[in-house]
Amino acid sequence: MGNYNTQYQSYYNNLARRQRGTNKFHSENNKQKSLSNLYIKRLTRELIGVLTLFIIVLLLKVVITPKTQFVYNYSKEAINKQYNYSVLFGKAKDIRFKEVETITIKFLDKVKSIIPEKNGINNINF
Repeated sequence: MGNYNTQYQSYYNNLARRQRGTNKFHSENNKQKSLSNLYIKRLTRELIGVLTLFIIVLLLKVVITPKTQFVYNYSKEAINKQYNYSVLFGKAKDIRFKEVETITIKFLDKVKSIIPEKNGINNINF
């Protein structure tokens, strides 16, 4: 029972602290700061990634061995290759979701039949 007294005391102290020093704009400023920090962290991470890839490509170009030449030429081809996404968009439009649903239901039934009932997920006693 003594534990409840400390919990009540901390709860009411938190309420009193909130009422004493509430700043209505504090949460909005905090959200803006956290959002800008998020963008700064993401930008930093992406710039570090680009710098790392740039250094790797330069090293591949400077160090001349058959393997590095192969990797450099392969990466150069991959960057310069033009991809045709219209084929993928056409395939995505042709998806029949009813067929996907029936296939997944059959797969799940097959998995359920493999698992024995006494060890099944629904029969676990906690």
